[in-house]
Amino acid sequence: MGSMYSHLRTAVVAGIAALSLALAPGRPLAADALSERQLREALLDAVDLPAGWASDSEQSAAKRGFGVPRPDEPDCGELFDTTTDPAARAGFARTRSGPFLTTVAAAHQNEDRARRSLAAAREAVDGACATFHAEEGPEGGDVRVAYEAERLDADSLGEESLAVRFHRRLDGESATTPVVADVVIARVGAQTVRVAQAGRDGADSGDLAAFAERAVEKLEEVASGRSADPLPDQPGTTEL
Repeated sequence: MGSMYSHLRTAVVAGIAALSLALAPGRPLAADALSERQLREALLDAVDLPAGWASDSEQSAAKRGFGVPRPDEPDCGELFDTTTDPAARAGFARTRSGPFLTTVAAAHQNEDRARRSLAAAREAVDGACATFHAEEGPEGGDVRVAYEAERLDADSLGEESLAVRFHRRLDGESATTPVVADVVIARVGAQTVRVAQAGRDGADSGDLAAFAERAVEKLEEVASGRSADPLPDQPGTTEL
């Protein structure tokens, strides 16, 4: 009898130890909300991008007067950024005239809140933000433009995702310009990540699908308690 209880105690202790290890700080479950520090670790970095991309900032974008769109309609701003707290952000540019890339990772209160955030983005694209407006151009030379949404048939990323292309035109005109803005929003547990790119539609644009895939991969690594290791053989970039 003593031997049987001894084995039982050993099994219980081992089980508790395994559970404690799984729940230990620094090893979050995928559904757990991450801290701002962890979100920053999960963000795309210069080493994740091909040679030629440089760090960009909101200040630089404001001075230029153009970059990834900043919708005038408050509800549409959630497509490219988020009011969720905590969140972490990064921006990149290939040249001073584009293309431009931004990424935003956010931790929601729980997995259900993250699902609802993505559902709200889908609803916005199909409804109130099917067309949104923005003021763009160098300081003192702003013009009003409109962006019109087109859902993209893209491979799903993370646990669920949304991919949209916005075609740009001068407000009041019917013909579109060569400029487009693409955005991918994906969910990983209680986190969402946005990767958006704006610039001329053509071969000079970066591979947004690859950027978004890498962003989701890094978020999954951090959410599972692993460090997001940089890609090998990346030369890095400098700030514009």
